[in-house]
Amino acid sequence: TDDYWDFNSTDLDYNYTLPDIPDTLRPEIQPIQIAALLFYCLVFLLGVPGNAVVVWVTGFCMPRSVTSLWFLNLALVDLLCCLSLPLLMVPLAHDDHWPLGPLACTLVKSLFYMVMYCSILQLVVISVDRWMLVSRPVWCQNNRRPRKAVWVCVAVWCLALVGSAPQFVYTRQINAGQDKRDAWLVTSYRFAVGFFLPFAVIVACHLVVYSRAESGLSRGRTRSKRTLRVVVGVVLSFFLCWLPLHIVDFLLLTVPRSSAHSPRLYLAHVLALCLAYFNSCLNPLLYVCLGRGFKQSMNRSVRGLLQFISEDPATRTSVATNDTKSSSTQKE
Repeated sequence: TDDYWDFNSTDLDYNYTLPDIPDTLRPEIQPIQIAALLFYCLVFLLGVPGNAVVVWVTGFCMPRSVTSLWFLNLALVDLLCCLSLPLLMVPLAHDDHWPLGPLACTLVKSLFYMVMYCSILQLVVISVDRWMLVSRPVWCQNNRRPRKAVWVCVAVWCLALVGSAPQFVYTRQINAGQDKRDAWLVTSYRFAVGFFLPFAVIVACHLVVYSRAESGLSRGRTRSKRTLRVVVGVVLSFFLCWLPLHIVDFLLLTVPRSSAHSPRLYLAHVLALCLAYFNSCLNPLLYVCLGRGFKQSMNRSVRGLLQFISEDPATRTSVATNDTKSSSTQKE
């Protein structure tokens, strides 16, 4: 209808929009769309509370350290990604049409890419930090401070915003069959800056860490093996969850929409999007399964919360009054 912004492949940012499928091949809402809606609901229900718990534990329960700040920032990114899922579900529920207008469409897509850039940049920061720990231990001992880590996290968000700027600038409506050179540039830029180059830095840093560990040069200098397992798990999950979507991005630009493979490509695109969003609720599971310090802090927090809930309100008031009196006595 005229009131709907077409969320199909008519805008320059062709890659994350759904390709036009002939009406004879597509019902009003396909089974794959229903399955994607259910999957997004599952990711939302798991990812929002899961990442909220990680934010709470790393931000308020664990000792303030550089590593805890890294994972706190990563959890904030994943939480933002999960909170944006209802907006992505809107076009699926409206037969791939966007009812909120072109500006909102552009903002939602740009938010998606900003989250992607922020995630990969934070993983780069974590990897470089681990490389510095084994390569420049003296420098890290003198300069590696939580306050500086906070500023690094702020810089990550700023760089992610700058990296997603092409999505704000180049997302516009084009006609079917129009030259897609700009779309190729944006797609290539997104793959290079948002995936390939950062991932190459991540792999190089971890190769150095492993080589130092194998040679014994970093004995007693690196963090615990559990922390390393968490980092490797997060990096691998990011790679496996995001690579299919980048591959489908290029296929969407090379395969004509009138091709017989278009319905299969549509299916692959929806599945790749689901996999990319699944990464946002996967990281909290990795923290719980691989991070011993995180599990201990979370258990203490849960026990304290349950104890607080189970206590009688009068008892809590009495304890608080006694604490106040004792603190006043100490001051005197």
